[in-house]
Amino acid sequence: MKLHGALASPYVARVVLFARLKGIDLVPEMPPGGIKTPEYLAKNPMGKMPALEVDGTVIPESEVICEYLEDLHPGGGGLPGDALDRARARLVSRVHDMYMTSAESTLFRNLNPASRDAAAVAAAKASVESGYGYLSHFVRAAPYAAGSRLSLADCTLLPSLALFRKVLLPAYGLADPVAGAGNLARWWTACGADPVTGPFIEEYSTAVDAFLRMLAGK
Repeated sequence: MKLHGALASPYVARVVLFARLKGIDLVPEMPPGGIKTPEYLAKNPMGKMPALEVDGTVIPESEVICEYLEDLHPGGGGLPGDALDRARARLVSRVHDMYMTSAESTLFRNLNPASRDAAAVAAAKASVESGYGYLSHFVRAAPYAAGSRLSLADCTLLPSLALFRKVLLPAYGLADPVAGAGNLARWWTACGADPVTGPFIEEYSTAVDAFLRMLAGK
C-alpha cells in the first residue's frame, strides 16, 4: 500500500494515525510534482489528498480509507468495542466533517487580512463555534472521544484541533475549544498524555510548522 499526501494535511494525518492504531505502518509521500499533475489526476481526478494506492487501485477520501483499513484488519484499534462504541466513533468523525471542515476551509482561505471577505469570515467563525459546541456534546472524554479506547473519532479530531489551535485560533482571536474543564478539554489532556497520541501531536505539529515555513518562503 502507498499513501499519497503530506502529513501536514489533517486528512492525511487522520489516516496515518488510524493506521497506527491498526498496527499498520503507512508513511505518506507527496506524488512527484504535487497533487495537480496529470499523472496524479489520472489516479485521483479530484486532485486532493490523501489517496491510498493498493495493487493499482486508488482509494481517495480519508474516511473511506480508514473504513478500508478497518475492513482489511477488523477488530482491535481504530473502530474498537461493540456496535454502539463504533457508532459513537463514526458519529464524532461525521459531526466534525459535516459541521467543521467547510467553515475552517473558509477561514484558511481568508488568512490574509488584505483580501479577507469579512462576511464569509463572520459566518465561518459562527459555524466553527457551533461545530465545537456539537463536538463538546458528543465527545465522551471517557477518556477518549468515543470511549475507553482510541478510535477513528480521535484520529479525526486530533490533527484538526492541533491545526486549528496553531493557525486559526491566533489569526482570528477565536476561543480555544480545549480550554477550561469541559469534555473537549478533558479529552485533549488525555490524548496529550497517551503514549500513542501524545507523540503524534508533536509529530504533526512539526509537520505543520515545516509546511508553514515553506509557504512563508514562497
